[in-house]
Amino acid sequence: MKFILNTDYSEEELKWLKENNCKILSEIKLSRTNFSENEVPRRMFKYGGAYIGEVFDDEYNEFIWAVLSKWKKVWHFCDYYDSLDSLEQGL
Repeated sequence: MKFILNTDYSEEELKWLKENNCKILSEIKLSRTNFSENEVPRRMFKYGGAYIGEVFDDEYNEFIWAVLSKWKKVWHFCDYYDSLDSLEQGL
């Protein structure tokens, strides 16, 4: 499945992405996914060797950052962070 991604970031986000040598993704192709309705990524970038997606947290009604992972040949999101700074500290 191919996901077309939003590439609009705030100035603060762009600064963080640049400082951390991240690559903004405009699309990503994933063969098998196990995303819930809210986990379809809105925006994504590559941070080091990890793919990070912005997904909706229905518990708090806001977007959060999550690490894309593969388990048993199926892509899913794990390790959720409420900000780019907490993501940096967590990884």
